[in-house]
Amino acid sequence: MASTDPTAWVGLMPPPPGVTPDFHHTTSVQLRFITVFAVTYALATIALILRLYTRAFVVKSVGFDEPLLVSAWAVTLAFFIVSVNAMPAGFGRNMYEVTQLQIVGYLERLLSLALTYLWPPTLTKLSILVLYWRISPNKVFRICIVITAVVLIGYSVTFSALFAGPCNPNLGTPESALCLNNIAVAQAVLNIVTDGVIILLPLPTIHGLNMGLKQRITVGLILGLGSAACIASIIRVAYVRAMVTNPDFTFTQCSAAVWSLLEMNLGILCNSLAALKPFVRQHMPNLFSSNGWGSGGRKTDDNYPSKLSKGSRGWGHAYQLHSIGNGKTEQAAVNDDVVVVNHQFSVEYNNSQKNGAMTTTSGGSTDSILAPQYPAHKPL
Repeated sequence: MASTDPTAWVGLMPPPPGVTPDFHHTTSVQLRFITVFAVTYALATIALILRLYTRAFVVKSVGFDEPLLVSAWAVTLAFFIVSVNAMPAGFGRNMYEVTQLQIVGYLERLLSLALTYLWPPTLTKLSILVLYWRISPNKVFRICIVITAVVLIGYSVTFSALFAGPCNPNLGTPESALCLNNIAVAQAVLNIVTDGVIILLPLPTIHGLNMGLKQRITVGLILGLGSAACIASIIRVAYVRAMVTNPDFTFTQCSAAVWSLLEMNLGILCNSLAALKPFVRQHMPNLFSSNGWGSGGRKTDDNYPSKLSKGSRGWGHAYQLHSIGNGKTEQAAVNDDVVVVNHQFSVEYNNSQKNGAMTTTSGGSTDSILAPQYPAHKPL
């Protein structure tokens, strides 16, 4: 039965000249939202499954970062479900195609939208910080990790409390709307700042690792993958500003949410990819051997001498013994006697344990750094 209320199918804003409002159609930004989610979430899911498989069956050791990442994945799915459920109520449509009755339903869902977006980036970053914790037992480094984690949890909990209290969109007051806008801007800025901190945090420690320059760069790139979502966060700020200043908020919020999906799913995807080197080495070894790299990530040419890293030259109370012979017997004539040399060795002197820097024990393999090894992680 059609509504007899003359305002039932009147938009909250006047339509542009020549435009006939459609209060039930699917808009281009809604389709973009669904498409972006389908593609990025599928990739993130595949990468996460491979990461879990790698931890459980290849490395056989699961850390605290896995539950955090799975939680981020689950809350991201909840965000998408709530968003799609809000589309009939106006999410992704212009205000001139949203009725008064629809906007009430939209505001009822806005709290769930805000909360389900708030936590996935935080959980993903906490997962990265757990990964960082394994790089080095250095006290200063770990204090910085703890401080960053406290800041992440602190502002996420604070914003959640504000959403449920004075900034609750269900209040429908100008004060609550202003509060929501302020939180949106503050969260966008804090996300970018914490992304930057997480990118920069491990650089001094990576520089001091007892491994070659190429391997230090590799570790840095692997760790940097987990913060690739920073790009989406930066782009999203422009949409958040438009969302705050533009009264057509049902449309601008969906446009910003497209970049929110990229931010969340890229964080999960890149964080999962950072842990897949053991999987690739076990199931696709040709990717390493074809380039002349052995299973430990080092050149297989035994004649290549192991050089002292900067960390081992400057800090030293641990010794590493490396064979630099070619595995063949060499003979040299000295006064008609035969001297047989089976192997040649070099000794590295390192003080990494005293100074809290981590020393790799498998030829500088990045796996020994990135895989869970410490007692705080549960082996399977």
